[in-house]
Amino acid sequence: MFNDAKAIKLVELIDYDFSAIEKSAVDYVLFTTVVGAMQFDNKIKTYISEHPRASVVSLGAGFETEFYRVDNGTIHWYDLDLPEVIKVKKQLIPETDRVTYIAKSLLDPSWYQEISTEGCVFIIAAGLLRYFGEAEARQLFLSLADHFPGCEIVFDAESKLSNVFDGNFGAFGAGWSDDEPERRDAIQKELFKSFKNEWMIIPHDLKYKMLGVLITPTKPKSTEWKDIEIWWNQLSDQEKGKAMSNFATFLCTPCKCPLENANEMTKWDDRITVIDQFPLFKNIPRNSSLTRSVRQFMDYTDEKERIKIFHIRV
Repeated sequence: MFNDAKAIKLVELIDYDFSAIEKSAVDYVLFTTVVGAMQFDNKIKTYISEHPRASVVSLGAGFETEFYRVDNGTIHWYDLDLPEVIKVKKQLIPETDRVTYIAKSLLDPSWYQEISTEGCVFIIAAGLLRYFGEAEARQLFLSLADHFPGCEIVFDAESKLSNVFDGNFGAFGAGWSDDEPERRDAIQKELFKSFKNEWMIIPHDLKYKMLGVLITPTKPKSTEWKDIEIWWNQLSDQEKGKAMSNFATFLCTPCKCPLENANEMTKWDDRITVIDQFPLFKNIPRNSSLTRSVRQFMDYTDEKERIKIFHIRV
C-alpha cells in the first residue's frame, strides 16, 4: 500500500527477530496497522498541500517514520514521546533541521512552548486515546485549543462496542457474534492459529498467568501446546469465544476513551469543530489479494463503525 524505506532501515538496525511478531499476529491486525498509517498519511498530505510550512506534531510518536513518507521539503515535524523512547530514537534516526524530538509526557504542558506557531499547526494522535480516560482526553483537547487556537487534530478511536468483551476479542477481533456463525467460526480459526504462534514466544511464567484468567468450565491440564489444543477442541463455540475474550482482556488494553461520533466532543467546548470522521477502511479496496479474514474484518468493522478516524479543529 506504500513503501516505508526508513522503517525497513530501522528493522535492519535493531537487533530483534521481527518475524516472531509476524508469526504471532493475526493477518488483519497487521493490515489494520498499515491502513491506519495510510489514512493518517493522506490527511497530513492534504493539509500540508494547503499549508506547506505547517508545524506537524505527532503525539506518542514512538518509532513512527511518518515524516519521511509525507515530507514536502518545508514542513517542520515534532515527535513527542517519553524520554526513554526518544533517547533510543535519537540513536537510530537522528534529528534534522526540520525534525525535532520532544522527550516529555503528553500531559506535561511545557512541551507546548517548543512548537513553532509561525505557520499553522497540525496534530496527529494515532492509537493514543485508548490509554487516556475521557476526563484526560477532554483536558488535552481543551489545552490544545488554548495553546494552538485554530489547529487541526486527526486521531483514531474505537467505539463502545469494541470494548464489550463478549467473546468477540474487542475491535481487533472483529466482533463475530453467535448470530453470525460463519464469520464467528472463520475468525476463531484465524485467532487460534495466531495464538499458537504467539504462545511459543510467551515467557513461561506469563503462560500460567494467562491460563489463570480463564473462566471457561475447564482449563488446559498444562502449559504445553498439545494440552492447549486438546482443551480447545473440547470447548463449544460459545466457550471458545469466552476463552478468546479472557485472553484479550489479559493481553490488550481496552480503549479508555471510546468514541462513537466526534460531535459528542463539541459538547466539551464550543471551539471544537468536526471536519471529518469516517470508518477506518473507507476507500480501501476489498480486492482478491487480501485473505478472506481480512476482507471480513474490514466489512464488519466499517459496518459497525468499530474503529474510526476523526478530524477536528479547535
